[in-house]
Amino acid sequence: MTGDMQVNKEHYDFGKYLNLPRWNSYWHQITETMDLEPQTVLIVGVGDNIVGEILSKQGVKVYTFDFDSALQPDFVGDIRNIDTVLDGRHFDVILCCQVLEHLPYGNFEDILSRFKTLADNIIISLPNVCIQLKLVLKLLLVGNFRSFLYRLFVFCKKYRFNGEHYWEIGYKGYPKWKIENSIKKYFTIKRCFFAKYNVYHLFFVL
Repeated sequence: MTGDMQVNKEHYDFGKYLNLPRWNSYWHQITETMDLEPQTVLIVGVGDNIVGEILSKQGVKVYTFDFDSALQPDFVGDIRNIDTVLDGRHFDVILCCQVLEHLPYGNFEDILSRFKTLADNIIISLPNVCIQLKLVLKLLLVGNFRSFLYRLFVFCKKYRFNGEHYWEIGYKGYPKWKIENSIKKYFTIKRCFFAKYNVYHLFFVL
């Protein structure tokens, strides 16, 4: 997405990519999309395309957009110019999950503004390391102090590009309220929630 491929096609192999928490995230992506009763959906970030295949079987016309032509999306291009690539097309829903963190945060609001011209409803999810009270209690009860201390530590730690992600919610400089304020410049947040069995994925329905 930034000119250099961050992951190759093999990254999405079933055995190492599709774990139980990711299945839970897929369930939320599908149900939240279907609740909007769309006729057309644009999925930004093809991944393994399981979500797209399921939505298609539910009678939704699904289009895909990705930077990587090897994933065979319907539209190939840089998300920072997505409106230009799509050239006036419009969709009922844009589904963009675990994608926007692959670009510097400086691009976040501009991409949201482009999404606004392309669809009536937007569903995004972003990586999250924020501590929830419920999770804190669970970690302490099971004695998982190492995980608890790590999550506490990241609040004071500056995020460094790891080869894929430029930022994640919860690290120093990226509190949840900051991301919400950026989103509210362009959209009304209808719902914001953590995937029940995957608190690393924070969903926004816009």
